[in-house]
Amino acid sequence: MTNENTTKKIAGRGRLPRRDVLALAGAGVAASMPLFARTARAAQPIKLGWVGPLSPPGGYAEGILMKDAAAMAADAINAKGGVLGRKIEIIYQDTRGLPASGTAAAERLIVQDKVAALFGEFHSAVALAEMEVVHKYNVPFLACDVWSQEITAKGYPQVFRNSTTFPLLDTMIGEWMVAAGFKNVALLAEQDDIGLAGRKIAAEVLTKNKIPFKLYTADPTATDFTAQIIRLKAQKPPFDFFFILYAEAGAYPMVRESHSLGFAPTPHTGIFLSGGDGVDPTFWKNVGKAGVGLLCENVGLPKSGWNNKTKAFVAVFKGKYKTDPPGAAMESYDAVWSLAEAIKNTGSTAPGAIIHGLETLHWVGTRGLYTFSMSHTPAWAYHQFMAAPATILQYDQENQSSFDAPIVWPRKFATVPYLYKTPTA
Repeated sequence: MTNENTTKKIAGRGRLPRRDVLALAGAGVAASMPLFARTARAAQPIKLGWVGPLSPPGGYAEGILMKDAAAMAADAINAKGGVLGRKIEIIYQDTRGLPASGTAAAERLIVQDKVAALFGEFHSAVALAEMEVVHKYNVPFLACDVWSQEITAKGYPQVFRNSTTFPLLDTMIGEWMVAAGFKNVALLAEQDDIGLAGRKIAAEVLTKNKIPFKLYTADPTATDFTAQIIRLKAQKPPFDFFFILYAEAGAYPMVRESHSLGFAPTPHTGIFLSGGDGVDPTFWKNVGKAGVGLLCENVGLPKSGWNNKTKAFVAVFKGKYKTDPPGAAMESYDAVWSLAEAIKNTGSTAPGAIIHGLETLHWVGTRGLYTFSMSHTPAWAYHQFMAAPATILQYDQENQSSFDAPIVWPRKFATVPYLYKTPTA
């Protein structure tokens, strides 16, 4: 699939039926937008550019759902007359999970399509490339499901993030490891800038909490980890936890091989898959029974925290696309609304106005109340959504939805009394 034939207006997989758009509006999702229907028909649309993977080798399954969610948001906003009397029009670019493609996509959206702002992305390495382009042209960029702290740590005024980031996420995971009582951790990360940066933060958290660990890396292009897992299994003293920071194509083979070789998940060794693959719609298809007992993070609000907007969004999304929306889809959906709110509140699509609108945003979306930090302490906090939700879940049956899997941490969201359930043989 090329960039050219995936550059589409709001087509998604079809516009939302009117009843679904009204369902979202009825839940208060579109209530804040002014109704300028007559003017909107005549005015030029406000163009927003979406970037993300829609084809291999990138995480295209998640990217497609993020694209669908963005189209849903635009439909709901436009059903109420748009913003400032203008319709929202989204132009999509497939980045294929490749930094070079991300650079080209951002250039095309800004220079050729004249978008007012960019949003989306699923791969940190690609977002790091795209943000250099938006910085060059001074165009706002609301990054969604990308976790590298460097994205906001660079301090670019054009760059915002509505997802979690490694320092927030790994601190939560480390606190859970301590509470669950693990004593010897194998930490494996992909051997690239993103994986090594995540590994460094995770190691700092484990060191701070006095949990013994050993660090390992794997080639991001690898898909066979047999020799490495056999060595991990033979380690003395044995590892009681296997923490994987690996979001590339090999993540699922690594889980399958860990299980088939009797390493993890087993009664002796737990396993955590970090990076978003654990809640990907293709997870169970790729890992099968090896996923039972596995833990992962979920960056969507747990059911207990859903507001009316969350409930309406999930119902419409699942009805239309026959799958539960992952947290990344909620981030993409809320990004469109956040940009629309920023434009509405400042009355302008000028870059400086949108940036100011995001910096002063105070809006409730499907994932809670959105505000963006103005602090540079630590550096990554700048323009970061500091309250980005994240929970740890542990699957206890095959083909389980991430919505239904037991939540073990944080305890305020926990749905089970235990911190960790030892997998059966």
